Amino acid sequence: MIITDSAIILHGRKFSDTSKILHAYTKEHGKISLIAKGVRSAKNTMGSAIEALRCSSMTWYKYPNKDLHLLKSAEIAIPLYHITSDYEVLMSAMGIVEILSVTQEVEEANPLIFDISIKALNALNNKQCPDSPYTITLLFLLKLASAMGFGMHLKSCPITGEIINLQQEQILFSFMHGGCVSDAVNLSDRDCILLNSSAVGILQAMDDCSFEHVSIQCSLQDQIVLIDLFQRYFSLHSHKSYRWNTYPPGISTQ
Repeated sequence: MIITDSAIILHGRKFSDTSKILHAYTKEHGKISLIAKGVRSAKNTMGSAIEALRCSSMTWYKYPNKDLHLLKSAEIAIPLYHITSDYEVLMSAMGIVEILSVTQEVEEANPLIFDISIKALNALNNKQCPDSPYTITLLFLLKLASAMGFGMHLKSCPITGEIINLQQEQILFSFMHGGCVSDAVNLSDRDCILLNSSAVGILQAMDDCSFEHVSIQCSLQDQIVLIDLFQRYFSLHSHKSYRWNTYPPGISTQ
């Protein structure tokens, strides 16, 4: 079967003297693996369309009952050339494709997640949030959680319905209940984390904005807090242990 679909190239590795193994997230076919024969030779016509972070239109031969398919052709569909011009933007984009790679299952399509991913990469390419581009990666995580079925409750308590008061110095976030909870709720420490009002305010602002109009400032300390929050949140609700490794300069989770 010959298939053509839009794809985000996640990563690739050398295979033999002239070929590569590619991993891509496609709009209609989910995460797939492809062998691209001869693409490392001088006669390769696919160019940068099969490099990581490219948004390309790909055609491949799908083999039934196999995990590795044969790439026929690829061409760039959405140019994202500015992503590589700034190191912090590049690392933020690499964070998005790493998260996409580890959270999505093989050949499980979700066009909404594909659309979210494209919009996030476009926002980075267009230099949204130039002072803290990793904010776009955090926004991607917030919208990805919702698309995967475990969106966060950030403005009102998921248990009592009470509006969350940002005047408090610290606000309790329940992983199990998926949101910020009011002071009246008594939960075990294992289920919760205390967030400062600044981090909660950033999450609430993200909840209201789109990738096309995001202009949220997020300090390095708040980025570290939110990275930890999302890793723990995704791990609980996906029943897997997630710890992605791509961060912008200045962030260490060691």
